[in-house]
Amino acid sequence: MLSNNSLQQSTGGRLGKTCFQCHAPVGFLTGNTKEVFEFSDLDPLVGEGITCDFCHVLRPPYLSTNQSVRYTVDPGGVKYGTMTNPVASSAHTHGYDPDFDRSVVCRQCHDLTVNNVPVEITFTEWQDSPWGAMSVECQACHMRTYTGRAVPGGPVRPDLHRHTFAGVDVAITEFPNKAEQRAEIDSLLKNSASMDLELPSLAATGDTVRASVRVRNDKTGHNLPTSVFFNRQMWIEITVWRRTDTLYRSGHFDANGDLMDAKSALNPNGDPDLTIFGGTLYKNGEESNVFELDSLVNNTIPPFGARTATYGFVPREAGQWNVKARLLFRPFGPYLFRALGADAYVTELPVFEMVVRESILTVY
Repeated sequence: MLSNNSLQQSTGGRLGKTCFQCHAPVGFLTGNTKEVFEFSDLDPLVGEGITCDFCHVLRPPYLSTNQSVRYTVDPGGVKYGTMTNPVASSAHTHGYDPDFDRSVVCRQCHDLTVNNVPVEITFTEWQDSPWGAMSVECQACHMRTYTGRAVPGGPVRPDLHRHTFAGVDVAITEFPNKAEQRAEIDSLLKNSASMDLELPSLAATGDTVRASVRVRNDKTGHNLPTSVFFNRQMWIEITVWRRTDTLYRSGHFDANGDLMDAKSALNPNGDPDLTIFGGTLYKNGEESNVFELDSLVNNTIPPFGARTATYGFVPREAGQWNVKARLLFRPFGPYLFRALGADAYVTELPVFEMVVRESILTVY
């Protein structure tokens, strides 16, 4: 809501109902949305956002074009899914559609082009990757299967899909199963990338020691990070210390909890070695929002790709020095919440630890 209303204001209302296409599809299709709104003003059905009913009445073709989603829906009494032998229900009838086990049903809302710039193209990233070629579908990670009953009293099935849709966005306000959601996201992120830490094991006092950290996206079917990569924060934190003496660090926060890049209000660009995987949107060479951009820079890591960061430090005394590198992630930086006037929720932003590597440097 805050993001939509802020964009409406900054664009003079030209944003229109663009965001509602995916975030409130029922309201969009029925015309029951307000361009600037409070949740209390919405029809309850619109306020629910993306519902079970909406997804299960989608029909092919699943298409999106420049800034526009092309929905085909069949909002009758038939709900479509992948079960070939469902238990009869008085609530609705069942239509079999194998596409619900395939990534193509995700395409409409996960392949966004704006002003002819491919900006949030998770589906295309997957489609162009080896995972797409091997038909490892989005559902394999984001709708994992389990054994159980689809309905009370129904048969035990070995291939039911979880509908928690774990990604990287977390519930900020009160939400059912909030702790379980964060645990599931943590597990997903811990199985998303690999990382190597390389440095010499021995060095002389006063030498410049070079440490390299290589991050590989070898477990994920799309870029890391993906979707709103220009707001996501995935970065390397590296620390070199001995006892209580910290010699070097990068990827740490300022007093506001922000990374010390250009977005830091307290220490802008105060961490020159910061390695963050993300990007920036531009309009006429100036930083832009997702609605008005005309170009972008994207330094995320594609599937089976890698990025290497190099750090240099000079040990000032002999002994054993600890070196630790962590690959960290959070859905958004606190600066964004402050810009939207949502300061109260900054403390709800978790930092997820994806990978940790440690080494010992002996200095003589």
